[in-house]
Amino acid sequence: MAEVGEIIEGCRLPVLRRNQDNEDEWPLAEILSVKDISGRKLFYVHYIDFNKRLDEWVTHERLDLKKIQFPKKEAKTPTKNGLPGSRPGSPEREVRKTLDLSLQPASAQASGKT
Repeated sequence: MAEVGEIIEGCRLPVLRRNQDNEDEWPLAEILSVKDISGRKLFYVHYIDFNKRLDEWVTHERLDLKKIQFPKKEAKTPTKNGLPGSRPGSPEREVRKTLDLSLQPASAQASGKT
């Protein structure tokens, strides 16, 4: 079972809440933020498939740590030859292209010559 200190943003787990009929339910929620107030951790949760107006701060007592799902590591975007910025159309190339155009004389820019 996970410990409270292991809970990070992106984790998903059931969280105790009361529905409109005042009954306890355990919907799946995602941890959006974690803060520590006077040594007590609070977790800002978004209930999956619920309106975001129901998002709230909860204490660890309302979290079901037995069913925690840790966030998956995001796959890195593949690059050509493993070099960053070597993909066509990367933002770095677009910036360089814009800078190259701005260094040309105004007459060349007006005629469309590069």
